[in-house]
Amino acid sequence: MSGLIKSSIARKVVMALSGLFLVVFLTQHFVINITSVIDPETFNSWSHFMGYNPLIQYIMQPILIAGVIVHFVMGFVLEIQNKSARGVNYVKYKGSANSPWVSRNMIYSGLVVLAFLVLHFYDFWVHEMAYKYVEVLPENPTRYHEETVVKFAPFWRTILYVVSFGLLSLHLWHGFSSSFQSMGVNNKYTPAIKTFTKIFSVIIPLGFAFIALYHHLNPITH
Repeated sequence: MSGLIKSSIARKVVMALSGLFLVVFLTQHFVINITSVIDPETFNSWSHFMGYNPLIQYIMQPILIAGVIVHFVMGFVLEIQNKSARGVNYVKYKGSANSPWVSRNMIYSGLVVLAFLVLHFYDFWVHEMAYKYVEVLPENPTRYHEETVVKFAPFWRTILYVVSFGLLSLHLWHGFSSSFQSMGVNNKYTPAIKTFTKIFSVIIPLGFAFIALYHHLNPITH
């Protein structure tokens, strides 16, 4: 039994660390993307750097993909493990009286976020790989802003992104603060950490949704 408990704790720590790593990436991603609204030239410059810097492309990018895989695989494994440990549902289970709705449905919000990531990779990463390695087109440091705006031209894609960011917010609302708990952080700073994670969970997804809507409502005209 102790071995199972230690194994479960280890998985939770791995999931927490991979989740915090993805939060760092999410923050960096937001900082770059918000410049597409504020200053397109800066957005083009930063995007070109991210797209052609060898350190980013050949080291950080594979680490990011590995982090996504580890985080979601650990989430599914823990969900299966928890269901197996419970055996049968309690007859008198009172839902939100025992735990918040968000925490009880992390697996579902996680699945939607994963589906969104697949779409996002298809929209941007696959396109970038095709541009550089399939079509082998010349470097064009000014193309990124226009390509981004064009992606949000279809109404359905914009709405899909906005809804996905809403579910990402729900996922972060519970998962971000839980990551610190999983790593045993429980001290005088805990209330401040919880407050910060809640604010982050609302502001960053809302910011991404704003970017999508902004570009949809402000298409490029030639």
